[in-house]
Amino acid sequence: MLFPPSKEFIHWNSYEHDERGITTEKPELITMMHNKRKKKFKAIEDYMKNMNTVNVFGTGEPTIFTWGSTTMSVLEALKYGKIGATVIQPIYLNPMPVWILNKFKDKEAIVVELNSTGQLASLLKEKIGITVKERINQYDARPFDPMELSLKIKEVI
Repeated sequence: MLFPPSKEFIHWNSYEHDERGITTEKPELITMMHNKRKKKFKAIEDYMKNMNTVNVFGTGEPTIFTWGSTTMSVLEALKYGKIGATVIQPIYLNPMPVWILNKFKDKEAIVVELNSTGQLASLLKEKIGITVKERINQYDARPFDPMELSLKIKEVI
Protein backbone atom coordinates (compact mmCIF):
# COMPACT_ATOMS: atom_id res chain seq x y z
CA MET A 1 0.00 0.00 0.00
CA LEU A 2 1.34 3.40 -0.93
CA PHE A 3 1.22 6.35 1.41
CA PRO A 4 1.35 9.98 0.33
CA PRO A 5 3.50 11.66 -0.73
CA SER A 6 4.11 9.42 -3.69
CA LYS A 7 4.69 10.12 -7.35
CA GLU A 8 2.69 7.01 -8.22
CA PHE A 9 -1.00 7.30 -8.96
CA ILE A 10 -3.14 5.82 -6.18
CA HIS A 11 -6.68 4.85 -7.08
CA TRP A 12 -9.19 3.50 -4.64
CA ASN A 13 -12.89 2.97 -4.73
CA SER A 14 -15.67 1.42 -2.68
CA TYR A 15 -15.15 -2.09 -4.04
CA GLU A 16 -13.87 -4.91 -1.89
CA HIS A 17 -10.54 -6.40 -2.88
CA ASP A 18 -9.10 -9.90 -2.82
CA GLU A 19 -5.85 -11.13 -1.26
CA ARG A 20 -3.80 -9.56 -4.07
CA GLY A 21 -5.55 -6.18 -3.90
CA ILE A 22 -7.66 -6.75 -7.00
CA THR A 23 -11.22 -5.43 -6.73
CA THR A 24 -13.98 -8.00 -6.65
CA GLU A 25 -17.75 -8.30 -6.54
CA LYS A 26 -17.73 -12.01 -5.71
CA PRO A 27 -19.81 -12.53 -2.56
CA GLU A 28 -17.61 -15.34 -1.21
CA LEU A 29 -14.44 -13.20 -1.55
CA ILE A 30 -16.14 -10.19 0.01
CA THR A 31 -17.26 -12.31 2.96
CA MET A 32 -13.77 -13.79 3.32
CA MET A 33 -12.10 -10.37 3.37
CA HIS A 34 -14.60 -9.01 5.93
CA ASN A 35 -13.94 -12.03 8.15
CA LYS A 36 -10.19 -11.50 7.76
CA ARG A 37 -10.54 -7.88 8.98
CA LYS A 38 -12.71 -8.97 11.91
CA LYS A 39 -10.01 -11.46 12.90
CA LYS A 40 -7.33 -8.75 12.73
CA PHE A 41 -9.51 -6.42 14.78
CA LYS A 42 -9.98 -9.11 17.44
CA ALA A 43 -6.19 -9.69 17.54
CA ILE A 44 -5.61 -5.96 18.02
CA GLU A 45 -8.21 -5.88 20.79
CA ASP A 46 -6.61 -8.87 22.55
CA TYR A 47 -3.19 -7.21 22.32
CA MET A 48 -4.57 -3.95 23.73
CA LYS A 49 -5.90 -5.72 26.82
CA ASN A 50 -2.28 -5.81 28.03
CA MET A 51 -1.82 -2.08 27.48
CA ASN A 52 -2.89 1.03 29.34
CA THR A 53 -5.97 2.02 27.34
CA VAL A 54 -7.82 4.22 29.85
CA ASN A 55 -6.63 6.88 32.29
CA VAL A 56 -8.69 7.37 35.45
CA PHE A 57 -8.18 10.43 37.65
CA GLY A 58 -9.83 10.80 41.06
CA THR A 59 -12.48 8.75 42.82
CA GLY A 60 -15.35 11.12 43.57
CA GLU A 61 -18.67 11.92 42.01
CA PRO A 62 -19.68 12.89 39.36
CA THR A 63 -18.17 10.67 36.68
CA ILE A 64 -16.80 12.73 33.80
CA PHE A 65 -15.72 11.21 30.49
CA THR A 66 -13.38 13.08 28.20
CA TRP A 67 -10.75 12.31 25.60
CA GLY A 68 -7.64 13.84 24.13
CA SER A 69 -6.29 17.18 25.28
CA THR A 70 -9.64 18.17 26.82
CA THR A 71 -8.75 16.01 29.82
CA MET A 72 -6.19 18.52 31.08
CA SER A 73 -8.76 21.34 30.93
CA VAL A 74 -11.24 19.19 32.87
CA LEU A 75 -8.66 18.34 35.55
CA GLU A 76 -7.74 22.00 35.90
CA ALA A 77 -11.42 22.99 36.08
CA LEU A 78 -12.04 20.47 38.86
CA LYS A 79 -9.06 21.78 40.81
CA TYR A 80 -10.12 25.40 40.34
CA GLY A 81 -13.75 24.70 41.25
CA LYS A 82 -12.84 22.37 44.15
CA ILE A 83 -14.98 19.63 42.60
CA GLY A 84 -14.32 16.03 43.56
CA ALA A 85 -14.96 13.82 40.54
CA THR A 86 -13.76 10.78 38.66
CA VAL A 87 -12.40 11.68 35.25
CA ILE A 88 -12.19 8.86 32.73
CA GLN A 89 -10.11 9.32 29.59
CA PRO A 90 -10.09 6.53 27.02
CA ILE A 91 -6.75 6.69 25.24
CA TYR A 92 -8.06 4.70 22.26
CA LEU A 93 -11.52 5.04 20.79
CA ASN A 94 -11.21 2.28 18.21
CA PRO A 95 -11.24 -0.36 19.39
CA MET A 96 -13.08 1.10 22.34
CA PRO A 97 -11.62 -0.43 25.53
CA VAL A 98 -14.96 -1.85 26.67
CA TRP A 99 -13.17 -4.41 28.87
CA ILE A 100 -12.25 -1.52 31.21
CA LEU A 101 -15.09 0.94 30.59
CA ASN A 102 -17.78 -1.65 31.41
CA LYS A 103 -17.18 -1.06 35.12
CA PHE A 104 -18.55 2.48 34.66
CA LYS A 105 -21.69 1.27 32.90
CA ASP A 106 -23.99 1.95 35.86
CA LYS A 107 -22.73 5.50 36.41
CA GLU A 108 -24.58 8.52 35.13
CA ALA A 109 -21.96 10.37 33.17
CA ILE A 110 -21.08 13.86 32.17
CA VAL A 111 -19.19 14.00 28.87
CA VAL A 112 -16.95 16.95 28.07
CA GLU A 113 -15.93 17.26 24.42
CA LEU A 114 -14.55 19.74 21.93
CA ASN A 115 -16.99 19.00 19.10
CA SER A 116 -20.59 19.76 18.20
CA THR A 117 -21.87 16.23 17.70
CA GLY A 118 -20.89 14.52 20.95
CA GLN A 119 -18.85 11.76 19.35
CA LEU A 120 -17.56 10.30 22.62
CA ALA A 121 -21.00 10.42 24.22
CA SER A 122 -22.44 8.55 21.24
CA LEU A 123 -19.69 5.92 21.37
CA LEU A 124 -20.15 5.39 25.11
CA LYS A 125 -23.88 4.87 24.63
CA GLU A 126 -23.48 2.62 21.58
CA LYS A 127 -20.54 0.46 22.66
CA ILE A 128 -21.09 0.21 26.42
CA GLY A 129 -24.59 1.43 27.20
CA ILE A 130 -23.41 4.24 29.46
CA THR A 131 -26.15 6.73 30.30
CA VAL A 132 -24.98 10.22 29.43
CA LYS A 133 -26.67 12.55 31.89
CA GLU A 134 -25.18 15.75 30.50
CA ARG A 135 -22.98 16.83 27.62
CA ILE A 136 -20.71 19.83 27.79
CA ASN A 137 -19.67 20.55 24.22
CA GLN A 138 -17.69 23.42 22.81
CA TYR A 139 -16.99 23.81 19.12
CA ASP A 140 -15.51 27.23 18.53
CA ALA A 141 -12.00 25.92 17.73
CA ARG A 142 -10.73 27.02 21.14
CA PRO A 143 -9.77 24.87 24.14
CA PHE A 144 -11.96 24.99 27.22
CA ASP A 145 -11.17 27.74 29.68
CA PRO A 146 -10.81 25.84 32.97
CA MET A 147 -12.52 28.56 35.03
CA GLU A 148 -15.54 28.71 32.71
CA LEU A 149 -15.60 24.92 32.48
CA SER A 150 -15.69 24.58 36.27
CA LEU A 151 -18.84 26.73 36.31
CA LYS A 152 -20.44 24.62 33.58
CA ILE A 153 -19.65 21.42 35.48
CA LYS A 154 -21.14 22.89 38.67
CA GLU A 155 -24.29 23.81 36.72
CA VAL A 156 -24.85 20.27 35.51
CA ILE A 157 -24.15 18.58 38.85
